[in-house]
Amino acid sequence: MRPRAWAELGETVRAREVDILLGTQMLAKGHDFPDMTLALILDTDGALYSPDFRATERLFAQLMQVAGRAGRADKPGRVLIQTAFPDHPLFRYLQRHDYAGYARTLLAERRQLDLPPFTRQVLLRAEAATMDAALAFLQRAAALAPESAGVSVFSATPAAMARVANLERAQLLIQSTQRQALQAFVRDWRPQLDGIRPRVAHWSLDIDPLVF
Repeated sequence: MRPRAWAELGETVRAREVDILLGTQMLAKGHDFPDMTLALILDTDGALYSPDFRATERLFAQLMQVAGRAGRADKPGRVLIQTAFPDHPLFRYLQRHDYAGYARTLLAERRQLDLPPFTRQVLLRAEAATMDAALAFLQRAAALAPESAGVSVFSATPAAMARVANLERAQLLIQSTQRQALQAFVRDWRPQLDGIRPRVAHWSLDIDPLVF
């Protein structure tokens, strides 16, 4: 939507010429609609079991944003969330608006599971015409990985978004609790990757990846 079109839509909403707004998460981004008193959020459960360990953190932040859109000034608001798991800790903390409490819970989980910020990660991404080719490249890369105490190399897997622009995408995770050990590993490993044949359409090393 063009900026001017969005501005015009906002004026229409504030003039109370529409009763229902239907949209994506962009509606949560700081817009002020004084007469909006009810927010309904559908299909939240996918993030609860996403392979991306940050998914619930992002969902919590988004739901807090949406809750802030319902009920402004002296008008009370209500937020209804569709979920099959109402007892999930995320929703209990959300009901209390307890961001700090949920953050402490997530940090405890990540410490127990050796996830960031308590470990460092590198993601080797590969794109190829077929998934078999992308996975074969990553398997060869894993076989060439240098021996390094404290560095774990996991199995190659398809990416969460496995096909983009007619290319198949896969990834290989490497992690360590020691940043220096991981840096030395990547320094020794990087030249080996250039020599892998057959080549794939594209590969990259993502240090401290934010998206899986």
